[in-house]
Amino acid sequence: MTLRQLELFVAVAETKSFSRGAEHMALTQSTVSQHIAALEEEFGTQLLDRTSKGILLTATGKVFLQHARRILAERDVLNEAMISLQGLEKATLHLGASNIPANCLVPRLLPRLHNTYPGIALNMRIGDSREVLEELRSGHVELAIVGGQINDDIYHYEPLLTDHLVMIVGPKHPLKDRLSISLEELSEQSFITREDGSGTHQALQNSLIANGVDPNAFKVIASLGSNEAVRRAVSTGIGCAFVSDLSIQTNLKHGELFKVDVKGLKIERQFWLAKLKERSASPAALAVMDLLHQRDSLDFILREDQGF
Repeated sequence: MTLRQLELFVAVAETKSFSRGAEHMALTQSTVSQHIAALEEEFGTQLLDRTSKGILLTATGKVFLQHARRILAERDVLNEAMISLQGLEKATLHLGASNIPANCLVPRLLPRLHNTYPGIALNMRIGDSREVLEELRSGHVELAIVGGQINDDIYHYEPLLTDHLVMIVGPKHPLKDRLSISLEELSEQSFITREDGSGTHQALQNSLIANGVDPNAFKVIASLGSNEAVRRAVSTGIGCAFVSDLSIQTNLKHGELFKVDVKGLKIERQFWLAKLKERSASPAALAVMDLLHQRDSLDFILREDQGF
């Protein structure tokens, strides 16, 4: 087994095709097929099912793919470690971030990162918390900043920042001039929510249940895949939503959104810095982790976003 064979296997598994995998690796299809066959012979098991509709991973193949990605990710860490001996003059950190960190935290971190470590470039993937953690699992990103967790022992989480969810309405909504409403009045409103895999959705559900409110009693008119989409929809006056307080400061100043306090309901959620327990951190990852753990970095981010 060689690293090249692992690369070929991952290419075929991800494209679900020998021909597309071969094209991706700039090899002939027959050469790729021979390498995959050699892997299957070496381990004495079938890794791929060849069907008329394309390539499917066997149960063994799925496990093999997971470990192949990790081995290749460790290869990348080794390469970056060698670069680090030259003083981190050129390194790329693959970072995953859920919506709020991606839009409110990471952009504010970039100037400090560039000033402190000018040789580090960020390559960021964005999704909901569940999607980003799956990217971390697969080795596509090395670090993740998320608002929700997956209960799986492969992840190591460190608390990064506490966020608050607040209820918002648009300028045409009947509740615009109400400073507060009761928990009981929530069931009378129409809501726009985030999708199930988001940290915002997870935090809202947990808090409502803890306060004796049945989330299923809510009238949900739409579930949207980004915080920005939720804010834009609410600004039209179509419904209410619970969103990150970090994300709406500009909207509040411009009168595009209004906060309405819900008596007795306080929703806090934690942003987490996540990594795989078994993966050694690259020098670039260590540098970014150190920067994120500096209290003044996060204080600066909060002041910028909230206009202090």
